[in-house]
Amino acid sequence: MPTISVIVPVYNIEEEISKCLLSILLQRFTDFEVIAVDDGSTDKSPKILDEFVEKYSQIKVFHTKNHGLSAARNFGLKKAHGKYIAFVDGDDYIDPNFLSKLYQSIVDTDSDISVCGYTEFSNDRIKDFCPRQEVLSGLNATKRLLTRQENLDIVSWNKLYKKSLFKGILFPVGLNHEDNFTTYKIFDKCEKVSFINFPLYNYVRREKSITKKEQTISRLNAKLKAAKEAKQYFKGNQELLSAAEFAEVLSFYQFIDFALKNEISKSNFKKYREKILASKVSLDRKRRLYKRLLSPLGGVPYIIFRKLVK
Repeated sequence: MPTISVIVPVYNIEEEISKCLLSILLQRFTDFEVIAVDDGSTDKSPKILDEFVEKYSQIKVFHTKNHGLSAARNFGLKKAHGKYIAFVDGDDYIDPNFLSKLYQSIVDTDSDISVCGYTEFSNDRIKDFCPRQEVLSGLNATKRLLTRQENLDIVSWNKLYKKSLFKGILFPVGLNHEDNFTTYKIFDKCEKVSFINFPLYNYVRREKSITKKEQTISRLNAKLKAAKEAKQYFKGNQELLSAAEFAEVLSFYQFIDFALKNEISKSNFKKYREKILASKVSLDRKRRLYKRLLSPLGGVPYIIFRKLVK
């Protein structure tokens, strides 16, 4: 059995999938299998996958009907034989040391998950996002994920996991931004999570068919919904429940800030300002200040403050 299973969801990415698969095949860590799940592609992606299977024994391809990214990842988990799991989206690619450094971090620290940094490629920039080199308890990693809401913690693809962590946990089919609903549950099952200060994953941000405003609303709604679900999930653990409540208020602040930037409807400012002012959740020092600025004159002091600190 392979040590690591790399799960690659594929949907209509004929121009990117070869680069992705080649980056996996060029890994310095060699004891792995690739589980490529064709999620009902209608372009040349299925043909390209089948050609890779003929050339490389480490790649296994499964053609399924189109049910979305979550379903493809869940299917891949069922087919995976490795003790450890990594996810690589089919339109991204990884550094040759991605598997080796993440695996070594797990071995050296006796962690359940290892997390690396990533490089984001978009139309107008290339930027690295890297965590501090450290080892956290599962409790502290979960609290940080909820209370900071940083992509490094939330996304699924910059990590190596013990496969056993996914017992009883699946990605939610039919929901966008599915990592928001899954990663905190996985962290909560860990004894330790290790972080390494290397950008080993290359995330290629592409323009979606929907508008920027629709993308923003979708992302914000997912964060809010995930925070509400986390409150229910952790209702028996006061420490994590408080962190989930804080995550919900953070999502309120994101709504009002994007409304001020005109990236979503301005009506969201009033709606979520009222939610913040009505909230009884214990806040950190910065959000207590923000709340005081939101209180008088319909939130005018906060609006002025935000314009000054852009």
